[in-house]
Amino acid sequence: MISKNTPKIHSKTATILLALLIFQMLFIFAMSSFGPDSSNAQSNFFVNLISGLVPDLKTGTSTSAFDLKALIFFVRKTAHFTEYAILGLLFYLNLKHHSNKKQSLNHHSSQKQSPKLFALAVLFSALYACTDEFHQLFVPGRTGQIFDVFVDTLGATFGCLIVLVVQKIKGRLAQNQNASYSSSSLIESDKSKPS
Repeated sequence: MISKNTPKIHSKTATILLALLIFQMLFIFAMSSFGPDSSNAQSNFFVNLISGLVPDLKTGTSTSAFDLKALIFFVRKTAHFTEYAILGLLFYLNLKHHSNKKQSLNHHSSQKQSPKLFALAVLFSALYACTDEFHQLFVPGRTGQIFDVFVDTLGATFGCLIVLVVQKIKGRLAQNQNASYSSSSLIESDKSKPS
């Protein structure tokens, strides 16, 4: 039996998911709009934080200078990966929610849809990464890099995988709960039978 509140809940959830997706897209756009000085300042904040935890990076040796360059590279690429992991996750959740709403009307299997939705979410994220790198070509002091599109796409794939793993875990927990309920029902019915 479907509650009268179900359409309202679907509508609120859809609105929240879409708002989060748009916010993340705007956040990525804003981060790409910063010039190199602002971008470096943001990276340096995390580099200094990590350097404080790893004292060897603060020495003036050539090895530590290399380590510092590697750390800056790592921080920047991790930021790309994380931004797009969130974006991929949100694209996937939006597509999944929209698909679930359609399926409840058409009674289609959601298992068949998951790979398609996964691929679409990664594709949309990769396309957004391409437009983001193109946008950076017009920001003074910034450049667009194909490698960043690759990192962004990996991040989006990871975000989508998180959703799939959580769905699998929830599905298994629900199956176990149903199985334990069924077995306890059988035990109760056996107890109620006269010997």
